[in-house]
Amino acid sequence: MFMSGDNGTPGLRPRRLADAPTDTAEPTTPGLGRRTTALLSSAWTAVRPTRRRGTGYIAIGAVGALVGTSIALGVGASGSTPALSEVGAWLGSSEKGTASHANGLTGEVDGKVDLPTGKNPVSISQDGKTVLVLDERTGRVIRVDPAQLTAEHSTDYRSSDLQLVAGGSFAFVVNPVEGTVQRIDPVRTTPIGGKVDLGVVPLGEATVDPTGVLWVPEPTKGRVVPFTGGRPGKPVDVAKPGNNLELTLANGQPVVTDTSAGRITVLDVSGPGMTYNLPSYIGKATPASVLVPDATESNLIPVLDNETGKMAVFDLGTRRTVTAVLGGRSGDFGAPQALGLKVYVPDESNGTLVVYDTDQGTVEQPVKVTDEPGELEMFVRNGLLWVNDEDNAAAAVINADGDVNPIGKYKDKVPSQKKPKDEPPARDNVPDEPSPPASQEPEPPAAPQESERPRRTQESKAPPATPKPKKPLDPCEADPASCGVAPPPMPPGTPQAQATGGGITVTFSPGAGLKPTHYTLAGDPGVGSVTPAQVGPDGPFTFQVGGDLSCAQEYAFTVVAHFEGGTTKESQPSPAVRPCTAPSAPSGLQVTVPSGGHGGNLTWQAPSDASGTVTYTVNWGAGSATTSNTNFTITGLTNSQVYNVSVSSSNEAGGGASASGTLDLTPPTTTMNIVDNRNDGQPVKMRADASVSSAQVGSIPSGWNGAVTVHCTKKGDSVTYPGDTATTDVWSKITYNGTTGFISDLWLEARRNSSVWSCQ
Repeated sequence: MFMSGDNGTPGLRPRRLADAPTDTAEPTTPGLGRRTTALLSSAWTAVRPTRRRGTGYIAIGAVGALVGTSIALGVGASGSTPALSEVGAWLGSSEKGTASHANGLTGEVDGKVDLPTGKNPVSISQDGKTVLVLDERTGRVIRVDPAQLTAEHSTDYRSSDLQLVAGGSFAFVVNPVEGTVQRIDPVRTTPIGGKVDLGVVPLGEATVDPTGVLWVPEPTKGRVVPFTGGRPGKPVDVAKPGNNLELTLANGQPVVTDTSAGRITVLDVSGPGMTYNLPSYIGKATPASVLVPDATESNLIPVLDNETGKMAVFDLGTRRTVTAVLGGRSGDFGAPQALGLKVYVPDESNGTLVVYDTDQGTVEQPVKVTDEPGELEMFVRNGLLWVNDEDNAAAAVINADGDVNPIGKYKDKVPSQKKPKDEPPARDNVPDEPSPPASQEPEPPAAPQESERPRRTQESKAPPATPKPKKPLDPCEADPASCGVAPPPMPPGTPQAQATGGGITVTFSPGAGLKPTHYTLAGDPGVGSVTPAQVGPDGPFTFQVGGDLSCAQEYAFTVVAHFEGGTTKESQPSPAVRPCTAPSAPSGLQVTVPSGGHGGNLTWQAPSDASGTVTYTVNWGAGSATTSNTNFTITGLTNSQVYNVSVSSSNEAGGGASASGTLDLTPPTTTMNIVDNRNDGQPVKMRADASVSSAQVGSIPSGWNGAVTVHCTKKGDSVTYPGDTATTDVWSKITYNGTTGFISDLWLEARRNSSVWSCQ
């Protein structure tokens, strides 16, 4: 644990300037009046992610967080050539108007850039060697040169509602209020092409995956739009229209959390992937109070209900969910973040991080970051957890072992290109609006914004209060046992529940105070078995619940501490959890085609980890169906086509993992002889289609009744045999002497052969 501030004096924390009203940039929305635009902007302000969700309004590359650059290993001194650590990150400071690069191994600041943003809040993005900064109040995008520690180029996009999104050699400016996406040059910061108007407002927070695909949520439509190569693709439907959607890059995989329904969906440009149902308390929470990280470096996705302090940690790899209840003041948490097997949650009421160990199922001692309450931005990069308070000096980096290194963002003796009294070197590529005519009355000075940082001077400081004399510490109060006084019995800590295949693991921490004789588990089941029946006073503090548990039901538990004399103390209930996980894909999918085609028979085996009531969704492109059996028959299809088929499995916990195959309805060929081809000098004509008016593609000589290859039959024009009453509208598709075409079936009789399929 550590205290913030380079000199031991943390800065003041006003309300965030990014959330303050401003007259500096009024977005122009085509087709909307000024009042409509203002209403949309207010709506976006209400729903847009804040720094409580991670890193503000920015997502970058594969991690969607602030990223350090690798130039050269080492820590420089003031005035020297910049040598930035390979393991590092850029941290913004609105109070100083700077961006500082810190060494992730030591916490030392090894480079600093003065930004032309004043004290406005900023978001910092880096992909490769390109560092971009967004002034969140004015909408100016600035490129930082890490090698020279200068702000090289800038472009003013004139809006306080922007998201800067970069990664995979692409960069975008997203305006959620206008519903537009503008691709920009990540080096020059200038626009590339025109804006893409999605026609939907407001948009959710966008992100970019490692392949450079931009994902833009459209909550009012219940879908996410992928941009591939800078252009929008087919929207992916993931939720009911109007549901709240939050994106996360989990180990580089884009997933969307529907916080209104409590569901996680894996995204792919081809459509939605697997879906997972979170515990019901997530779906019942106020959607805007559910917090998720915008990126993680692991498969863990923590989902926190800020109103209750209940958290579900979903593992995308094992498909298991751990539930937990955090200490602290509910409603004051920021977005959670995972590092290794631990989840860190900012408690913005006191400047600490709540630490939850998913392996042990316990809440550990909090990590102090600052003495000041307020928002903390947090992200994981290169296996390190970075924490930054943009409004004061507090910042830290934490490794996987939990070791904390404070970062001195305000340190002066570090490499910086700017010299005293120098103006910031950034230049605009988009000219400002022309100045008003000289005759125009100048505008009066703007009134101070409510959210502007108060200036604290020596004269304004309140006189220090006279300290009250401290009461001498009573040794018996500090350690009752040393004075022969037994401590009071206390309840155990709130238990944590983790779903396993067909069971639940419950862990808890012992209560302080008097040691009990044993612990027992109580709760909902009424069925099933608990192992062990009781836990001793020294642990291990774990119960296994199995037996006849229903995947359709959620279970909550309490732990009861038993003391001598019959006294008991019961814990708070754990969050409810299902005793199952989403199943994997079915195995052994086989596809067979019946005689005549027009469908297929599918069989498969149930997933090895199936639990609960497993259902299967069969999809063949032209339709889909659901069954609880491990076989299905598809009918009513058109021959001469190849269908992609898939079978996905799901239960009450979610699903979507699928096995796939092909259903090939290409008719098989056979050999038959031409019949009734008289030697009358009239050849049998081969047509391009089953019609006497279609083009002739070949002919069979008069009197020839040899073998031809028969493909299939098709109905077409009716033909009568010359000089006879035999008539048919069936045509046969054949190949003769290398030429393929249709002849009337009067000369083949394939319609009477059951092995010949219909062409359609």
